[in-house]
Amino acid sequence: MLQIVGVSILSFYPDWMHCKHLGIDKHLLGSVLYVLVHHILPDDVEANLAVLWRDIEQTYKDLGTDNRYGHMRQTMFHAKSQPKLKGKAAEVRDLGPVMVKVWQKHMNPNLLIHQKILVVLKGFSFSCYPLRGLS
Repeated sequence: MLQIVGVSILSFYPDWMHCKHLGIDKHLLGSVLYVLVHHILPDDVEANLAVLWRDIEQTYKDLGTDNRYGHMRQTMFHAKSQPKLKGKAAEVRDLGPVMVKVWQKHMNPNLLIHQKILVVLKGFSFSCYPLRGLS
């Protein structure tokens, strides 16, 4: 068995947090939020953001988890180069399963790209931990 001095499973978890929750998850969730607000929901950006935020709050309640985000502004997922969600690792991690439900509510199940986004969201959310009510 290969052993590296000073490296254990305890060294892995912080890297998982930085690479996944503070890395790729921020880009994925920011992109999904951007698509919902700018392309899928029918009204202007501010109205769409308000609808989306109500859905997110309700989904947190339905799943029985605490909402770690106090509110959401468009600047929380807009970046100069590409969408990227702002937040701490735990906030981003816990938003993943919520976004699965919100995406399912607003997606067009007949569009292949929407189906693929759902698969990715579910995969990213379940890689952390499965929450009850998420199927």
